[in-house]
Amino acid sequence: MATVNAQLLCTFAKQHTYQAEIEALSEYYNIIEHKIYVLQSGANREDIFLTYNAEKNGSQFYPNTISVHRKKEFNIIYSINALNELIKEQNNGVISNTFQINWEEYRNSFITARDGKVKITPTRLMKIYQIT
Repeated sequence: MATVNAQLLCTFAKQHTYQAEIEALSEYYNIIEHKIYVLQSGANREDIFLTYNAEKNGSQFYPNTISVHRKKEFNIIYSINALNELIKEQNNGVISNTFQINWEEYRNSFITARDGKVKITPTRLMKIYQIT
């Protein structure tokens, strides 16, 4: 059961360090349902995305962590900035909260944005890590 102060977070890690990051995250946050989803980048297998629901910990994020959102039915993780950039890209430069994204096009991916450019990274679920 999610709490009112919960937020979906994503921590960027590397293949050889993600297990240590999971341990550190479990000490830094109260992770809801004690689960961390380990996603591997399809573009660069060294890149790992750790996604989890956590109770807000003030205004400080763990290093290399951002707040994200999820389209569960399509296995898509995205940031709000990326969503806005994607809408602008597809809607002639106009951000509109009524514009409809064809989410099927982005199934199993992580959508981010940097410097006004959208990046679509295919992902695959490696494992669901249960924190004890």
